[in-house]
Amino acid sequence: MLYGQIIVLLIILLALYYAGMITMDILAANKAKASEDAKAEETEIDISGLAESFEPVEIKRIITKPTPEIPKDAPTKYKEPIMTNGYPVDNLLCKTNKAADTGMDKDLADIVHRCESAA
Repeated sequence: MLYGQIIVLLIILLALYYAGMITMDILAANKAKASEDAKAEETEIDISGLAESFEPVEIKRIITKPTPEIPKDAPTKYKEPIMTNGYPVDNLLCKTNKAADTGMDKDLADIVHRCESAA
């Protein structure tokens, strides 16, 4: 008998919950409608007189960026290629072409391994 009473109590609580939710939805809809009515009372401002007398003005600006002066006598530094992890590109191309000509997949795998392990 106790089990049946708990089920009845839960059903009553569920019905009260849904009744409360419906009431809150109705109140929220009334508030939304009232706020829409307040927004509808906006007034329009006529600016056609100002728009007729408007004249565009062109603004000219000279934008200069300071360019760093590089001396012509400055020695250029050799930078190792980043994508090959420091492995010389000429050597890489030579070995890749040789491996492609011979059809040896092991050589290509070796080249990739060396490129990955190069410091």
